[in-house]
Amino acid sequence: MFLGSCASTPQVVSYKAEPIEKPALVLPDTSVLELRNSDWNIITPEELNGIFDKLKKDGEPVVIYALTTEGYSQLSLNFADILKLVSQQKAIIEAYKEYYEQTEKNIDDYNSKNKKVPVEKTGILDKFLN
Repeated sequence: MFLGSCASTPQVVSYKAEPIEKPALVLPDTSVLELRNSDWNIITPEELNGIFDKLKKDGEPVVIYALTTEGYSQLSLNFADILKLVSQQKAIIEAYKEYYEQTEKNIDDYNSKNKKVPVEKTGILDKFLN
């Protein structure tokens, strides 16, 4: 009986790997940037009093926000930098999303297949059973 049980050892063992569960990547959808219109007035010294009169007539507060030419240029460059950063962040998020979705698909594909692994006999009696 002892020798008979060793002789019945299979040459190939089938196994099925347990799936590796990866946490799902949950990313919020990004909002669409919808900018509001704003009016810009170029004010020259000759038009200054007319602008104040128009603001008073329209019931608007008489306040003017002004930028120098260099300040306006800096503001434009800042907006360009913001848009560049948002674009980069969106690309990074898309890359993470694609990575996790592809990884999950690959793991599922791999785990759905049965694998056969040859087993090498190393027992003392295996030499005599072949």
